[in-house]
Amino acid sequence: MLDFDVLFVSDKRLGCLVRADEPKYGRVQFLIGHLILIDVLGGGNPVDHKMNIELCEREQTRIRAACRQAFKERPNAVIGLQARDFMN
Repeated sequence: MLDFDVLFVSDKRLGCLVRADEPKYGRVQFLIGHLILIDVLGGGNPVDHKMNIELCEREQTRIRAACRQAFKERPNAVIGLQARDFMN
């Protein structure tokens, strides 16, 4: 069971990230790269970190569902979200 942090964070390079606690893995970090922000979520900007955070906050339901899917398929302490994670 993933217990997500309330806040999304900009990593200043890849886009955004969100962290969650998981009993077996401890802290899990999900990376939401620029391609996901642009191609999947329909926004994002490589240089406007505030805009990226706002987009992630608006799309948090979809992002968290994708994080759960990604973790189910590829459990790890650090997971880069992929377009296929948003398909379910």
